[in-house]
Amino acid sequence: MAKATTYANDILDLTLPNAGSGTAVIGATTYTMPFRLLFLSTLSVAATQGTEWSTGGGYTHSGSGTTGGVTLAATLATAAASASKANTVAITVTNAPAVTWADNEVVSSDTTNKRVVFKGTPSLAKTVNSGDTCTIAIGALTGTEV
Repeated sequence: MAKATTYANDILDLTLPNAGSGTAVIGATTYTMPFRLLFLSTLSVAATQGTEWSTGGGYTHSGSGTTGGVTLAATLATAAASASKANTVAITVTNAPAVTWADNEVVSSDTTNKRVVFKGTPSLAKTVNSGDTCTIAIGALTGTEV
């Protein structure tokens, strides 16, 4: 494994830990765990988070900043390899609200919803009907170091 790949794996493991609690300090910022995955109806861009789904059905909006979204603790359980890290457990929202599914974003569990990862690429928006089950398959949610 090249030194750059080792470094990239270490960065991914630091920035996408699978901890159920605690904090991670990255630079001057402290992030509270567990990290959460927000489901968004509009695409995120670098300066602005997309619009999170409203609470409804089996999804809870993170309006309070400390709840909502889907907890990622233990879904990123394995260490990064080949400068990539992916979910090891399917991530599912059952009984979803009627909404457009355009994006996802990883945030911290503190009151400010600090953004950890945003996609920021063209959206392949999907129409979700009330009561649908939305699943991100094992290995489909990936973080890569570029």
